[in-house]
Parts: sequence; C-alpha cells; structure tokens
Amino acid sequence: MPRRLRKPWLDSYIEYVEAATESPRKFHYWSGATVIAAALKRHVWNDRKTYKMYPNLYTVLVARPGLGKGAAINPALAILKEAKVTNMLSDRITMEYVLEKLSKGFPIVSSASLTQGIKIGTDASVLLVSSELSVFITASQFTITALTDLWDSKEGVYGYGTRGKGEFNINNPCVSLLGGSAQEWLVKSVPSDAVGGGFTRRVNFVLATKKERKIPWPAMNHHRLKDELIEDLSNIGQLRGEYRFAPSAKAVFEAVYDKSEANEFDDEATAGYKISQWANALKLAMCISASRGDDMIISRSDMESAVIHTNKVSEDIPIVFRSVGEGELTSASDKVLRFIESKGYASREEILKYNWRHMTSQDLDRIIVTLREGDILRERNIGNKTMYFDPKKMEDV
Repeated sequence: MPRRLRKPWLDSYIEYVEAATESPRKFHYWSGATVIAAALKRHVWNDRKTYKMYPNLYTVLVARPGLGKGAAINPALAILKEAKVTNMLSDRITMEYVLEKLSKGFPIVSSASLTQGIKIGTDASVLLVSSELSVFITASQFTITALTDLWDSKEGVYGYGTRGKGEFNINNPCVSLLGGSAQEWLVKSVPSDAVGGGFTRRVNFVLATKKERKIPWPAMNHHRLKDELIEDLSNIGQLRGEYRFAPSAKAVFEAVYDKSEANEFDDEATAGYKISQWANALKLAMCISASRGDDMIISRSDMESAVIHTNKVSEDIPIVFRSVGEGELTSASDKVLRFIESKGYASREEILKYNWRHMTSQDLDRIIVTLREGDILRERNIGNKTMYFDPKKMEDV
C-alpha cells in the first residue's frame, strides 16, 4: 500500500519524537524498530531453509533512572496502539499469565467486518512491555527460560509446563519484548549463570549513560506527522511474505555471519551476544526494510545499518554486565568505573567520598591496582593530585 511518509518510518518517527523528549536517540531508534517488529508479527520472514527467521526483537533500554527509558518507550507504544496492528501485554504481568494468554490466543477480527467484530481465528503474537524489566523477570522462576524459547518463534505448537498452572500449548507463537531497566537492577535480576546463556544473547541491551540534549520547553506539534506515522505503521502491519536479500546485501550479511563468533577472552555476556549477532542483525534488517518500503527486499544499506546498530550493542554489553563475576569486589569495581565515567576523571578521595557505603579504603586500593594493571583505568598527576580516568574516553586529559 502507498506510504504517506516521505522518509522511512524510523527516520520520521525519530523526527517526530526527538523535539519532545531528552531520551538518547538510540533509545528512540530501538523503540521504533521494536514497534515495527511487533507490527510485522510472523507475517514476514527470511527463509533459513530448515527454519524461518521472523523479525521479532527483544529490546531492553539500559540506563540509570531519569535518563529517559520510559520517555522513549511510551510514544512508540502510543502510535502502535492507535495503528491497531498488534497485541500488547504490559506491566504487572507474570510469565504464567503471558503463557496462558498466548495459549488461548488473541482474537483475529475480519478486516472486512470490523464494525460487526466477526472473529475469524486466534493469534499468538504479542509485544511484551515492561518499563522495569527486573520486576517482570523476578516475578516468576519461569520467565527467562520461557522468553528464551519463545524468541525462536518455532513452527507449530509450543508446549511449556509450570508447576502451578500445568502445561500451556501455544500455536505458532511470535513474541517481541520492549523493556527498560537500570543497570544495577538488571544484573541483580538476571542470575549469574544465565548471563551469556540463551536469554542474554537474544536481547539487544541498548545502553546509555547520559542525555544527549536538554529540552526545557518540549514541543510536539506535528499532528499530521503523527497521523502519517500511525497510518504507515498500519500499512507495515499488512506486509506478507518472504524477505529476500538484494545481491549487494549478501556480502554484508556473510561478513557479519562469519564474525559472529566469541573470542576465548570475551566475558560471558559478550560471548553470548556475539554468537547470535548475525540473527539479531537480520531481524533488525527486516524491520529497517519495512520502515523503508514495501518491496520485501533487504538492501545493502538496510543490512549495513543493522550491523552498525548491533555492533554498538555488542560493544556496550560488557559494560552492562561487568558487575557480574566471581570476584568478591566485582560489584564494587563496577561502581568505581561508573563513577569515573560519569565524572570524566576523579581522585581517590572523590571516589571514596561517594562510594564509601560500598567499599572500604583498602578495598578501593585493591580495585584501583587491579584496574590499573589491566589497563582499564589509568592515572595522571594534575597539580598535586593523582587523577584516574578511563583510557578509552579520556586520552586527552
């Protein structure tokens, strides 16, 4: 169907929402992409011969409170709701409730008979929304395992048993996830033995550490643009069939596929995501193509853009989960690094002043020595003080 927007849906959505919120741009991008994934459901796919790859995405925005996770999620959901192209389950749900709901299915109403509301079947596709993912994860012991299995969107009946409510049989599930979490709560809610496992390698953890802009007087006056976004998202939800690669896109996909291997020295979370990066990039590329138009072709630029965005996730995931480890001072070390990252550089006295509840002065000395010897932290004398900084961000201190 003809599009009303002159630019790709994702570009237009970011233009629409950026003037009104201080959320990082990448939060808006991934929220918009996940909304497209939810609209596409399992109506489109890429044929992997022994199975089909669907575009459903698991996206978690990671940042400290006040950085705009909810402000990025809510506008995307508002447009998705008005487009009426997907099923949604939001906060205060448990995994048992999700499984029960999917096993019953959401009613499909004939588009030719919307006024009469004639039900013509059921649909087991859903977007799970959780503004605080840690609450959802810890509400049930089955959450991580079930989400891991549901990401695959396997054909046929998916059976899952729970102790309290028995077995649920779900026909052709397709689940997307859009959530937010503070870094500290996230690592506490995901068990250490699950980091680097099936769940974390399926999730795009989008990290932000600061706001990109300050907007004292927000404005969102693009009423016509909002209407066009709603209408075009509704049209995106009508796409059907197989996504194929343009010849020029194949080399880009082959490159990310070949590189999707873990290094033996990668941390568990990084190793897990690297293994699945090609799959996350392919899912995102289908969403980018749908944002661009209706040709059902993954172009070279679609694939390149998907690789760029998933590369950034891969680069940041060691930071997201760096407080997970076997060392007794792992969590305290993360607090030190986060403090220095937020300040740019800091003295030992400053670090201890703001972190004395979490470590002793002796602990801090051990942490500084360890991080310095691992070249994770460097020091420089400025005046009569020794200042510590992140070498990746402060080479010019």
